[in-house]
Amino acid sequence: MLQMFGVSRRRGGRERGTRLCPLTVSTLLVAACTAPAPAPTAESDQHFQPTATIEELMRLMVDPPADAMWDAVVVTSTPDGLEEQRPETDDEWLALERDAVLLLEAGNLLQMENRPVADAASVSELPGVDLEPEEIAARIADDPDAWRRSARALHDAGVVMLDAVRARDVDALLEGGDRLDAACENCHSRFWYPSGPRSRLLETAGEPSP
Repeated sequence: MLQMFGVSRRRGGRERGTRLCPLTVSTLLVAACTAPAPAPTAESDQHFQPTATIEELMRLMVDPPADAMWDAVVVTSTPDGLEEQRPETDDEWLALERDAVLLLEAGNLLQMENRPVADAASVSELPGVDLEPEEIAARIADDPDAWRRSARALHDAGVVMLDAVRARDVDALLEGGDRLDAACENCHSRFWYPSGPRSRLLETAGEPSP
């Protein structure tokens, strides 16, 4: 068995300090490089710190880019015929690319646990149309799997739109807009609206990927 530290010896009346044997150093370095990395612990997986509320994510990260996506291609009927507005310049496509990334990553953020629905003082702006924050929180708590599926559907719609934007495919962008609309409506009908029929649009139009 190799000795990790050399023995102190006196030379000329002075004591030399403890030294690390060269062979031992090499052995330790090899062992450090070849030893398997420690398995992550449950504690190490809990580094996320949800700070923004669901309401804030929706208002700041979902609504603006979603509106930009839906407004990217507009066909208007005029006395002179149909007028189509579509992205043309590099800057316009780049702006849509940023919006698509925001949407898909918002879907990931919404899946994080322990994120509050809204601030304590927040109330519904449309009572009777939208539920109060505590009622929304209760629905999410009752069916967290459905909440994660809804958030994943938003993410997947964002991926479809990102692919369409990068391909500069207007038809695919319109199809992605339909999928985004289905994802939003399905989530709202399940968690935001008072009692009523639950939309099942995503089962046919926007089922999240596995």
